[in-house]
Amino acid sequence: MSRITAEARVLRLEDVAPDDGLRAVSEGRGDVPARGVERAAANDARRVLGLANISLAFGGVTALRDVSLDVAEGEIRAIIGPNGAGKSSLLNVVSGLYQPDRGQIRFGEHAFRRVPTAKLAAHGVARTFQNLALFKGLSVFDNVLMGLAHRVSAGFLRQIVGSPHARRIDAENRAAVEEVVSFLHLSDVRERIAGTLPYGLQKRVELARALVARPRLLLLDEPFAGVTLSEKQELSEHVRNARDRFGTTILLIEHDIGLVMGLSDRVAVLDYGRKIADGTPDQVRADQTVIDAYLGVAHEDETELAT
Repeated sequence: MSRITAEARVLRLEDVAPDDGLRAVSEGRGDVPARGVERAAANDARRVLGLANISLAFGGVTALRDVSLDVAEGEIRAIIGPNGAGKSSLLNVVSGLYQPDRGQIRFGEHAFRRVPTAKLAAHGVARTFQNLALFKGLSVFDNVLMGLAHRVSAGFLRQIVGSPHARRIDAENRAAVEEVVSFLHLSDVRERIAGTLPYGLQKRVELARALVARPRLLLLDEPFAGVTLSEKQELSEHVRNARDRFGTTILLIEHDIGLVMGLSDRVAVLDYGRKIADGTPDQVRADQTVIDAYLGVAHEDETELAT
């Protein structure tokens, strides 16, 4: 275990050894195990996402090996690593696109071996994709409105006849869209066809669609890829502001290390499918294992693990 991983490890109930109570009593510190349990419970309550020993292989090629990490409520958590490190594979496990061969995923109190993709929204999870997944022929407003499709509980017939229930839901959804469109400074293009917008604006529209449902956890897959430097700065501010305004917890993967270090509260580093470091940006930046990974220092089992 790397120095940073050891420092960043969250205290769990099993970290309190069985004989700690006897030792604490003999030393006049009878409240130590109780404090340990309270700390563990508090950490569990704050944890929005927990990954435990996630492993994944494709045809004998290992993509992820025993990866564990947690995401605390209200933080911006980044996963970085060289090309082929397993970042996208891990995000696909979290969002249910891949089923891990081993390990467990937890959203709050709910544990899964494989995440039910169809129920992500019900668990307060939303995601953007590296390659834009917009409806290019729809307006900006209608694209963002699609982020609330799971809220339409009124029956088809009720929607057609415009029942009071259906009208109320429609009004609430449209109000939510108006708010997030304004928040992300998209009001001037709200009626524009999404496919006609510059790429940087399309990225912002996709972020709006993910945010409109007020997810508890937002997964961002390389949100700054393919945009200009000024657009990166704008998008990073929007991400930070979304956390601050809506209390959204954010997990992102990204190649731009400088941007990640300035935006994130904590950073995990993957290399050849393994987590090699985990800590604050300053800790990760100074970790020799991370420096070696980005400089291309060879691993003994390099040929075994995924590229």
